[in-house]
Amino acid sequence: MFDFSFAELLVCFVVALVVLGPEKLPGIARALGRWTGQARVYLRNLTSELERETQAGEFRKQVDEVRQAFQEPAQAVQDAARKLADTASSASSPAAGPQGGGPPKP
Repeated sequence: MFDFSFAELLVCFVVALVVLGPEKLPGIARALGRWTGQARVYLRNLTSELERETQAGEFRKQVDEVRQAFQEPAQAVQDAARKLADTASSASSPAAGPQGGGPPKP
């Protein structure tokens, strides 16, 4: 992402040494190192959290797909059962005639 050559880093170090002096430079280097470490930990945690959220989203999507795959056949079975129950109730009702379903005997 960032491309620093060794010469650029050396120039930055020399400028820092001249501006800050040899007494303050080690303390500032330690503080800069700590900040860099904390930033890396923060970015690592952020990356892992984003990865977990992505995996959770994919898992929810798979669960929804499976749920739909099971709901369609279940709905078909419920419709068939409802039709069968309607057919059975209309065949056993008194308005339909004798139980045999044929014309009444004289």
